[in-house]
Formats: sequence, C-alpha cells, structure tokens
Amino acid sequence: MSSEIATTGQPAGDEDAFEASLAAERSAERSVMRSVAKMIVMSIPIGIAFFIGLLAVAIGGDVSWWVVVGLGSLLGLIGAGLFGMLAGVVLHSETLDAVDHDVDVAHGGAAEVH
Repeated sequence: MSSEIATTGQPAGDEDAFEASLAAERSAERSVMRSVAKMIVMSIPIGIAFFIGLLAVAIGGDVSWWVVVGLGSLLGLIGAGLFGMLAGVVLHSETLDAVDHDVDVAHGGAAEVH
C-alpha cells in the first residue's frame, strides 16, 4: 500500500517526511480517480452512438429497432467503462510518476533521467 512505500528506507523518527509523501501520494491518486471518472462520463455517449451505428449497419434489417438500440446501449456502456478507465489512467499516469520521482529524490534515491 502507499504507506508502506513511503516508509521504505526512512529513519524511525522521520514522521514529517512520511506525512508529506503520503499526502502527495493521496493527492495524485485522487487526481487519477477524477480523471478516470471524467473520461468514463465523456466516453458514454460516444460508445453508445458507436455501437448503435455498428449494430444498425451489421444487423439493422434483420431485427427490430429496439433490439439494436438496447444492445448498442449495453455494449456502449461496457465499452465506455473500459476505454474510459484506460484513457483516464493513461492521461494522468505522469502524475503518479512525478510523485514517485519526488519522493525517491527527497529520500536519497537515485533520480531517473527521462
């Protein structure tokens, strides 16, 4: 967990550094969660429209319209959840990397050059 990572290699009395690094990690995790939620909400209408259109082209003449809309909406929600999570994490992964880098440098670790 994040508290175990923050205490690795620290002296026993270094509570201020622990609290600061833990606060930075929590802030970065909240930022990523907000990004994931925003991306899921943004991708829901796109996913639903995409899958309804795809199903309309593929099987539109063979079934009733409500089957296409219902199945397209269900698949769109599933796709929006999956791709929204992926997009949210990918867009804000540098936030977690920056916190890990700052904590590592502050505690005497080797800084990686990107």
